[in-house]
Amino acid sequence: MEVQPAPVAPAASTAASPQAAAAGDTPARRWWRRWGWLLRWAGTGLGVAYLIAVVDIDSLSGALAKTSIGTVLVALAAISSSLVVGAVRWRALMTAYGASAPPPLATAVRLYFVAAFYNTYLPGGVAGDVVRGVVVRDSFRGGGTTEAIAVVFVERVLGLLGVFTLVAVGLVLVGPRLATTSTLWWLSAAGAGGAVAAVLMLPLGRQVAPYLPRRLAAIAWRLPVVSRRRCFAAAALLSLVTQLMTTLTGWLFLREVHPVATFSDALFIVPLAAATGFLPITVAGLGAREAVFVNLCGQLLGMSAGDGLAASLMIWATTLMTGVFGGILQMIRPLSQPVPTAQP
Repeated sequence: MEVQPAPVAPAASTAASPQAAAAGDTPARRWWRRWGWLLRWAGTGLGVAYLIAVVDIDSLSGALAKTSIGTVLVALAAISSSLVVGAVRWRALMTAYGASAPPPLATAVRLYFVAAFYNTYLPGGVAGDVVRGVVVRDSFRGGGTTEAIAVVFVERVLGLLGVFTLVAVGLVLVGPRLATTSTLWWLSAAGAGGAVAAVLMLPLGRQVAPYLPRRLAAIAWRLPVVSRRRCFAAAALLSLVTQLMTTLTGWLFLREVHPVATFSDALFIVPLAAATGFLPITVAGLGAREAVFVNLCGQLLGMSAGDGLAASLMIWATTLMTGVFGGILQMIRPLSQPVPTAQP
């Protein structure tokens, strides 16, 4: 299917020009670039301080000792499978946005694991995504770096949609067992609503750009145009699959330390704790993620803080181990080597 060239933003439209975006650099944004790192570390420090205050070390050690090697291996398989599904989603999005020669599936999987390594072990949690976007730029006509990076950005938004969709489903399932749910309903509704709005806007970015505020319009004009909407819809569904696999990992560890924990419990706890990773006031959700996990396990399941923290740490450890595998793949075949592309 031939992809029609995307319309170009009017030259006279200052709202849609990169210069306008640069001119919109406000004192608040400059302050955030200079001091935001301090706020993020402060947020992480508060989460860690809360955990130190509520967690008993002996309880934590005992809970960690309950975890079997078999459970760790199954959890590793689940997380690895979620990355494979993520690679399939990535290729579907590249096709949706008009990639003429996306990388073969095996190459996409390798790049996805390597990106997970960078995201896990480098500050910011996005370095790997940016790198894999750059290395597949030849998949688009003319070496479209902008299109390749935009596809990765769309992936992140779809992931956010998957997280908040599962939070809403989990809240329906376990809500009657919670003392209060009004705040959680508002948070999940706001998160899911924002993600849905972003997902709906992304395929129509350039069409709605004239009606957006200046800064958002400047971004919308740069978005590539969706040429295959079925591929886009498939990618959105695959985002739910990846989040379900992460939830399965959390349930495995919850069940180890608290055998009566159900998958419905994990469907509420794991995505809601994972959503803290999107907060700009922590370092990749560290500290806050564990604090939320411990608090939710206590409210919903009556678990001790040590048991809840043990389950959360095992989920994190599984992610770290999966990242190591990506690092090994990077050593075997560095990203500096040319990336093969599939036939159009």
